[in-house]
Amino acid sequence: MASRYSRLPEDKFPVSASLRKPSYEQPRAERYTPQRQWIRRIIPAILTLVALFSLFRAAFVCRHHYDPAKSFSQVAVDEDSEKVPLEIHVMSKCPDARDCLRDLILPTMVEVSDKVNFTMSFIGSVDPKSDAVSCKHGPGECLGNEILLCAAKVYPDVKIWLGFANCMISDYPDIPNRDLVESCAMEHGIDFSKLNGCISDEGEGIGLLRSSIERSEEYNVTKSCTVRLAGEVRCVRDGGKWYDCPGGSAVKDLVGDVSDLYNKGTN
Repeated sequence: MASRYSRLPEDKFPVSASLRKPSYEQPRAERYTPQRQWIRRIIPAILTLVALFSLFRAAFVCRHHYDPAKSFSQVAVDEDSEKVPLEIHVMSKCPDARDCLRDLILPTMVEVSDKVNFTMSFIGSVDPKSDAVSCKHGPGECLGNEILLCAAKVYPDVKIWLGFANCMISDYPDIPNRDLVESCAMEHGIDFSKLNGCISDEGEGIGLLRSSIERSEEYNVTKSCTVRLAGEVRCVRDGGKWYDCPGGSAVKDLVGDVSDLYNKGTN
């Protein structure tokens, strides 16, 4: 099968001989994560994980009451159906995606994670005549998108994959450098070999990305970051500014809207 990406610089990733696609399969001796960069990330990452874990755990305990008339799977399905759909459409190498996650989405998820079904979709273009995809910021962004989608597939727990995504996108200029991926994977308890397996398997990563881009196209989303709540555009972050935010762009505004929709659905 023809290459989906142009060749990336050798100092960033080696290229698979079979697909000419960047691969993580390097000898351990070639792996290097600068100590200062690791220290700079690990302290805020630990604090973020502690806060997220505490709040997610509290939400889980409060919401999951034992009902002998229902099986666990039935309870899970019922609760998922009550949750409010919250979705963001982004490009992984975009500063507006970074700001959107940092300033709005993560603080909102800390408050109302138990009330939403959260999805992250990516913006790009697909070739209807082949399996090729393209991304605004180049093939490196396409690979970055694949990495994040594979993380969500392998680790469906949102507090894990969303934390990993935030770590990556916080340093968006370095996506998809191996050092960044390994560092963020380590910080968020992600098995690098499992992530690499998803990315390296022929068709799996690109299939996830193609489906994600098609989803964004289905809803006519072209701006990164576009926030949709319950199927409607709730806010857009583009060019360093918020707009099309009828309910306000503050965390308290989005939290309030989620809570209102959730309460209506459960009453």
